Amino acid sequence: MAIVPGAFANTFLLAVVGLLMSCQPAATTSSLPKQLPVQLSWQQQPLSCQQFISIANQQWHLQSLRFYLSNFRLNQQPLSLITNQWQQPRLALLGTDCQGNSNLQLQFSEPLATGQLSFTLGLPFSVNHQNPLAASSPLNHSEMFWSWQLGYKFLRLDLQGPEHGWAFHLGSTGCQSASVLRPPAEPCRAANTVEVTLDYQSSQSLQLDLAVLLQQVELARDSSCMSDSLQANCRQLFSNLTQPRLWRMGNADEQQHD
Repeated sequence: MAIVPGAFANTFLLAVVGLLMSCQPAATTSSLPKQLPVQLSWQQQPLSCQQFISIANQQWHLQSLRFYLSNFRLNQQPLSLITNQWQQPRLALLGTDCQGNSNLQLQFSEPLATGQLSFTLGLPFSVNHQNPLAASSPLNHSEMFWSWQLGYKFLRLDLQGPEHGWAFHLGSTGCQSASVLRPPAEPCRAANTVEVTLDYQSSQSLQLDLAVLLQQVELARDSSCMSDSLQANCRQLFSNLTQPRLWRMGNADEQQHD
């Protein structure tokens, strides 16, 4: 069978290109980031401690927004964090107290590839009721702890308005033990943890939108929420914690300030 010169040239070129591509890795893991920036936002715009936010025609500013995340997974495979003052392999404390104590970055022990990133807002029962005075960082922050019986505050939000302050502290409830100084032997009736799954692409940031959390929430003098499910404001906040727009992946180039 005769070979047409032009067809031979095309076949040869394709073979060379295929050989070169086989010698080049499609995407080396060394080029993928191990850090995931975390951004606090208001209506999808970066939120800082210095700025005022308008809620129900009143000006409020952030005093503290801190939260524990745990059980990280990528495509349902466990992800481990490096250990530092803000992290242990399976959990991290994020956010700011607006007093210079801030952590707005997750640092993983392995590269983050594109896929479904999952995590839990809150802590597992196995670490939630330990003595904070003896716990390793970041579980040694007393301002993020209620009692041995109730455990940690998974999320602590404190706001200051023109006339009064307002707070939302999220944690487990219905925890049974002999006293508040004793840890429960069984899981609490309401764990009040939240599972989150997001589509992640390389070099994005994880964003928490405070405006979604406070949607339809009354910031009255006596309406602060300490995770009491019988309180109307708490029920609205619990509902808002499950809203898909509360967490999102965004542009990591956006600036975040304390």
